[in-house]
Order: sequence, then structure tokens, then C-alpha cells
Amino acid sequence: MKTRDKMTYLDNGATSFPKPAGVIEAFSDFARNVGASPGRGAYEPAQIAEAKIYATRESLAKLLGANDPCEIVFTKNATEALNLAIFGLVHEGDKVVTTRMEHNAVIRPLIELEKRGIIEVLWTEVDDNGRLNLEQFIEFLETPGVSLAVTTGIANSTGVIVPFWQIGRFCRERGIIYLVDGAQLCGVYPVNVVEDSIDLLAFTGHKGLYGVPGTGGLYMNKKMKDKLHPLIWGGTGGHSDLPTMPDELPEKYEAGTPNTPGIVALGVGVDWVLSQTVEKIHQHKQELLSTMLDILRDVHSIELFGPKDDIDRTAVVPVIIPSMDPKEVANILWERYKIAVRAGLHCAPQIHFDLGAPQGTVRFSFGASNTVEDAKYAAEAIIEIANDFAK
Repeated sequence: MKTRDKMTYLDNGATSFPKPAGVIEAFSDFARNVGASPGRGAYEPAQIAEAKIYATRESLAKLLGANDPCEIVFTKNATEALNLAIFGLVHEGDKVVTTRMEHNAVIRPLIELEKRGIIEVLWTEVDDNGRLNLEQFIEFLETPGVSLAVTTGIANSTGVIVPFWQIGRFCRERGIIYLVDGAQLCGVYPVNVVEDSIDLLAFTGHKGLYGVPGTGGLYMNKKMKDKLHPLIWGGTGGHSDLPTMPDELPEKYEAGTPNTPGIVALGVGVDWVLSQTVEKIHQHKQELLSTMLDILRDVHSIELFGPKDDIDRTAVVPVIIPSMDPKEVANILWERYKIAVRAGLHCAPQIHFDLGAPQGTVRFSFGASNTVEDAKYAAEAIIEIANDFAK
């Protein structure tokens, strides 16, 4: 097959690239021409910084269906947001329901709290296709002492969509707090935190929201404010006379100087997603998913990890060549074809161990700027590698 000289970027599950027009420019313009910290000065640049951060809150609230922009708390990434929620909510003796498809940003905090003897974790299994055992999950919710349920919105390992809208309703009916890891969800698949009964949702800026690394946050229903303890204490730019964190949202959870240039750039990314609509972005990427799956589905030298169809999943295609290390395959994809992908366990070890892939997979993950030609090129490349290198 004819190879490309320029990079074909298919690692959007890790970080989206390229960014929409204006994202990088917004970061640079703020850093060059404004530069001030928000809420920490009466001069004009400081006021501009404050206004721009609030504008990003407004855009995120609109995208997520939140009632109030102040329910958007900024963090440096989704991992910090998840730690804030998990460590800030649980009490000794609590039980937490989660799944075996989670990212380490959920797994490790829960296991750490369990090791300390504070909580008990109930791990919901997945089926042979990597889909959630919803019946078992609901059974776990009935366990006495369950105070929190945590699930991903979309599995980063397979692209499987978790029925968060159903889980949210089940949790709300039982008085259980529901936290969603939205790192792979936001900007990728429609979500409405109010309609879907989501109490807290962690998000990152640099994936489906098309912002830059170092940005993220936590949507928090106002009712959570009196239940959730801060993760970090410090200055907030206001209420400096208080010996404790202020009790208002979002200040209670935003100690320290924020990444203002990054948040400003994130706002541009979110506005771009809003202008395109999540539905249209998802529809476009589903075409790419279907294209690649249709080519690979009957290729016997390649195993599709997770579902073999395009139902209830997003544009992530994890594959295995049985006789090859995934990292070796990824290296060949780059060296020979200039295709950028991620290989390994994708920080989600449990689902890989459960489904018989202890070394992980080669993960192709599409973005909004990818094309059908990219999907065909990637499929042809992985087939050629299997034919040329597999033993």
C-alpha cells in the first residue's frame, strides 16, 4: 500500500489534535497581552481575566446542561477532579459501587481508600464484549451502606458507552450520589447533567473539548457543596480574612492561582464544540468507526478488542495482533505509516485482564478532523502489519 509522508493522528482518546482555529491563539493572546490573575486585582487586566474565566464556565454549563455556571469548578485535569470528588465525599464505613472498566484515576483512589480501611468497593463486571453488567450494578446499589456510585461515561479502552442516564436515575431513586468520569464523554457524546441525574461529573479540557493540557474540572450540583470537602486549601483571591475556605461555589474548591490562559483556550474549544454540536461530531466519527470496523471485522489475523459492532460505542477501535506486542505494532505504525496511536493498557488494567489482553491493545481513536480516508488507511496499515510481521 502507498504510505503517507505526513502524520495521521489517531490518538484523540489521549489528547485531541489538531485543535480548532482560535484555541492556541486564545492561549497565546492572553499570555502575551493580558497576563493577570483573576480576582486578585482591581486593574483592568485582572478584571478581563475574571470575565474570561466566567465566560468559559458559562460555555461549559451550556454544554453540560448545568443550571448555574458556578457549578463548574476548575481543576488541572479530570484526575484531580475525580480525586476531589472521591476523597471529599466518602466517610468511614461507606460502600462504593463502580465497574471494572474504569481508568486508574478512579481505580487507584478507591483502592487507596479501601486499603486505609475507610470504604468497601463493589466492582461490577463486564461481559465478553466489554459492556457493563447493568443488572449486577443495580443489585450492588441495593447493598446497605452504599453512598456513592462511580462510573466512566465512555470506556477509554473500548469506546463503550455506559448507560449513565439509567444509572443516574437508579441512584437518584435510592439517594445514592452519582459521580461520572466524563474524560472520554464530554464533547464526544451528548450528556445533560440535570436530565441524566448526574450529581458530579469530572471532565478534562484536552480531549473532546479541544482545549489544551492542564485544564479540566468538576461539575457539581449545588446540593453537593455541603457534602463535599475540598481537596486543596489556600488562597482564593477573596475572603482572605477567613481562616477556612469560603463556602461559596466555585471558590470553595479553587484554591491557588488558576491556569487562566488554559481556561481561556478551553472556552474557545467548548464554543467550537457548541457551534458544531456534539450530535454532529458524534455522527461524523461514527462513520469513521463503521468504516474501520467493516474492513477489519472478518480479518482473522487481527482481533477486535471489545464489541465487534458500532452500537452504543464511540469512535475507538482497539485491536490485537495475537503474536505481536501492542507497543511493537504501534512503533511500526509510526515508523512505516506515520500513524500515531496509543498502545498498552490505557490506564485501565482491569478490563484488559478480564478480557484476556494482559499486554493491552493498539488503540485507534478518531477526532473531529479525521476522515473516512484516515479510517481506511489505518485499517489497511494494520492488516499489512499483521500479514508482514505476525508469526
